[in-house]
Amino acid sequence: MLKGRRISVCCVALLTLLLPRLALADEVRLKNGDHISGEIISMEKELLVIRADLVADKISIEMNDIDCIISPRNLPAVFQNDEVVIGTLSCPEDGKVAINSESLGALPALPLGSLQAINPANYKWQLNVGGDLNSGNSNTSTVNVATKFQVRTHKHRFTVDITHNYGEASGVTIIRNSSGSLKYDFFSGEKLYSYAQSLNEEDAFANLNLRNTDGLGMGYQFSDTRKLIMFAELGVSFFNEDVIVGEDKRTAAVRWAIGFDWEFIPKKVWLYHHQEGYYNNDDNSYVMKSDQGIRIPMRDNLAVNVEVDYRTNSAPLPGEKNNDTRAIIGLTYLYTAW
Repeated sequence: MLKGRRISVCCVALLTLLLPRLALADEVRLKNGDHISGEIISMEKELLVIRADLVADKISIEMNDIDCIISPRNLPAVFQNDEVVIGTLSCPEDGKVAINSESLGALPALPLGSLQAINPANYKWQLNVGGDLNSGNSNTSTVNVATKFQVRTHKHRFTVDITHNYGEASGVTIIRNSSGSLKYDFFSGEKLYSYAQSLNEEDAFANLNLRNTDGLGMGYQFSDTRKLIMFAELGVSFFNEDVIVGEDKRTAAVRWAIGFDWEFIPKKVWLYHHQEGYYNNDDNSYVMKSDQGIRIPMRDNLAVNVEVDYRTNSAPLPGEKNNDTRAIIGLTYLYTAW
């Protein structure tokens, strides 16, 4: 009898702990009749991410497969008219969503397709680490570290980008260069934006003590979806090049930049290309760099990355090559927070 009472007490205690969690669980109903309960992490770019109950990994669901979204928690929701409302989500009928805000009260139900985002990303951090190591007839080792930090709101985008490359051959340094940029974008519309950027580069083996460019320009975001990010920029920069040997260069230059990140095979293969260049009309010369590669997701936020970096200078000093190409194999870690 005493043993039975102990079991009953344990069951009551367990239910007491679980009921608040169950009561606050979010729910996603799919068009095929499945129900998924847990914690909605985000919905952005036509993809909903939920941490399901009793499942360690996150589950990603296409919005086209969803009939209803329910959440008793106060979540920020963004609609197609760019209106942001914080409140609980309910499903009055299949294909519709209603939001109840503490400040605005219950709002009329809207088609689920009018919901643009839930818990939209505030910042993203990406870390790339790669290189190679050879021993035997030749002892060489190289390492590449690159990191990008980005903060994005509806109107504003801040980006910090830092890269460092280092290499040795038989104990002698053969590669050592770094670059860092700070960029601010202001979106005057959905796709058109203006930008301000500062870039600093150094490369001892390319006779470059410091190259600094500060400039302004315009950009166009052709696409900013989960499957394709594509942009182009054009502007004017003050170009200041301090070389180790030779004559320094200080002039105005035309800057261009293009880039894309494309989900070539859904959830399996990403292709990307980023290019930035500066044209100097005074001596009809240009410098340009481009990074292109393939990224293969492994698990969660980790991916294998194969990249080819290309740098060119149309007017190098005597004895210097006008281009430099490097192949990098490594890992990429992408962290997104809301």
